[in-house]
Amino acid sequence: MEETEKTDLRVKKTRAAIKNAFKEMIMEMSPSEIQVKELAERAQIHRKTFYLHYTCIEALFEDMIQDVANAYYEKIDTIPADMPMKEVNRVFFEYFSNAEPYVERLMCAPEYQEFFDKTLRVTLMQHNRARHNPYSYLPQEEQNIINIFLTKSSNNMYRQWVSDGKKIPLDRIIDLTGELLTHGISELAK
Repeated sequence: MEETEKTDLRVKKTRAAIKNAFKEMIMEMSPSEIQVKELAERAQIHRKTFYLHYTCIEALFEDMIQDVANAYYEKIDTIPADMPMKEVNRVFFEYFSNAEPYVERLMCAPEYQEFFDKTLRVTLMQHNRARHNPYSYLPQEEQNIINIFLTKSSNNMYRQWVSDGKKIPLDRIIDLTGELLTHGISELAK
């Protein structure tokens, strides 16, 4: 058993080194520039060691985004499953605005957005809808439209807030986006 614990510790340390190197690289370059060779050098491991943990860079991307999703699930699971959309939106904005800088880069940098959206949308919808699906009475195709609206809208409103330099206070952006997600623009037009 002691040998297994040592192996597990080595695996954990190696994965942490890979992920930390990846976090640094995310902040410095576009996804196409991240290469296994440089990542391995930064993580102080051999290239072959990287491939013992991940089949390719994209697999590491997916793992990192899954880590983000898992941390978000911990936050969203603290509220009741049938909480109104405004409260779900509050958790979303609070989580992402308080996350490590690499998370914002993964979510907001144009070159990362498509991959982030595709990976996160699937996992979020599976998690959230398994927990509570207020749209279960609708045909699956209609649920898909609602889900894409909610996830894309939330992600894009957050990205716009970041792009604008987060000039709108957090509480106000949460209220505004919650209103939009719940009632659309009809309640805001004068």
